[in-house]
Amino acid sequence: MQGVNSLQNATQRTILFLIADTGAGHRSAANAISNTLKIIAQREQEEWQAAHAPNAAHATNETTVAGEAVQSADVATSVPPPTYRIEIVDVFEEYSRFPLREAVKLYGPTIRYNPKLYGEVFHKMDREETVLRVQTLAIPLILNGLMRLFTTVKPDIIVSTHPMVNFVTVRALRELGIKIPFITVVTDLISVHNFWFAPGVDGYIVPTEQAKQRYLRRGLDPQRVQLIGMPIDPKFTKPTDSKEELRTRLGLKPGIPAILLVGGGDGAGGLHAAVRAISQARLSVQLLVVTGRNRRLYAQLQRSRSNLHVPAQIFGFVQNMPELMRAADVIVTKAGPGTICEALACNLPIVISGYVPGQEEGNVEFVVKNKVGALALESTTLIDILRRLLKPGSQELRQWTANAQRISQPTASFDIAQCIIQHMESGSGQQVWHSTQWQKRKRMMSGRLKSAIRIRPLQTRLPRPFLKSPMLRRLKGPGSRQLVNEHRPGRD
Repeated sequence: MQGVNSLQNATQRTILFLIADTGAGHRSAANAISNTLKIIAQREQEEWQAAHAPNAAHATNETTVAGEAVQSADVATSVPPPTYRIEIVDVFEEYSRFPLREAVKLYGPTIRYNPKLYGEVFHKMDREETVLRVQTLAIPLILNGLMRLFTTVKPDIIVSTHPMVNFVTVRALRELGIKIPFITVVTDLISVHNFWFAPGVDGYIVPTEQAKQRYLRRGLDPQRVQLIGMPIDPKFTKPTDSKEELRTRLGLKPGIPAILLVGGGDGAGGLHAAVRAISQARLSVQLLVVTGRNRRLYAQLQRSRSNLHVPAQIFGFVQNMPELMRAADVIVTKAGPGTICEALACNLPIVISGYVPGQEEGNVEFVVKNKVGALALESTTLIDILRRLLKPGSQELRQWTANAQRISQPTASFDIAQCIIQHMESGSGQQVWHSTQWQKRKRMMSGRLKSAIRIRPLQTRLPRPFLKSPMLRRLKGPGSRQLVNEHRPGRD
């Protein structure tokens, strides 16, 4: 057994996922692929152990020395399938410098308080020359940190699920002078920004034909793009109980349509307004409301639940989304690509209650053109659509359900994982990090790599020397005075 364990360690592969927590979708995609890789690895390990257990027993029972030696050699040299060490890193939060790290954090407040402005910026920056200018400004603020990350983790393959990290990753690998596979998994359905497309990426995985055509119009190598689908958690491929059994378990009343309302990972997307509109319309429905990580909205809806005119169950962040989706008759959600593809995997018609301008406009187009749902930004539109869908014998509901089943790709994560494994097996892997060439390069760059320290969160109080520095005293305006007062030593 000790020999088998050492072989398993020797065949471990390291996969590094690069993300940024600008919304929940990029991390969710990385988690979906990661969970799928773990399932694949576990299956391969179990199959290998089952195939070799009889051989091991046979070798133990051999009576001749020669036969025993041969069988032992077979077992000892039979290499088990690889295991996977998976690292998921928010590169901007952990490895970028000021002001890039702070600029990235503006994404959430901007789409929440001024989405129109975000949409305008999205479209204006969706030009190749603009992307190159932004990269010229941003790369110096993250390049050294990214190189430090790579040389610390020593990955066999790098996978990006965020558009902003692709150019700098290609540059970092070039600066390090190493060649390991770098794959990008595009997590936008239609509105694929030019930031996604960096020359030098070894492989692109896209979710739709429209995304593939956008890649080809960029003039990149057509041999490096694969149309597979959107990665969603592998639990959506697992069978569940029947719709009736799920509804009983969730405490839903029989014979009454159920609406699932989801606000995205942060609970945004007009969720409260949708609940209020359905309640005021007194529709003959029951609600399953998922607020995600928005604790304030969860508490608010819990307090007002007794005043609603429809039965409602309020949930925070959940782990049983497949069960909730398969128990519902329709979903009301913002236009996040992950939630859309999860709903399609459950054959669930979609009503979109909101979207991020620019970035999610194509997702609305995807839903409407494929006739799996509709857009309802106004409360009156939402109520009209729900009345049409949920009336007894609705032909529209049956059509949307059939279309969802037709275009869904619930196993996309398995195909994406296998694609990553194939790229990893064709690459040099750990041989690169143990090569003489890399050891020489590492010594040449030692000073630069040591200077690229991992960024840590700012301490509660600023250092005393900084607060007394002439630079800070020269700052003018109430903002600087507030900064000094808030962080003054001894202040409670």
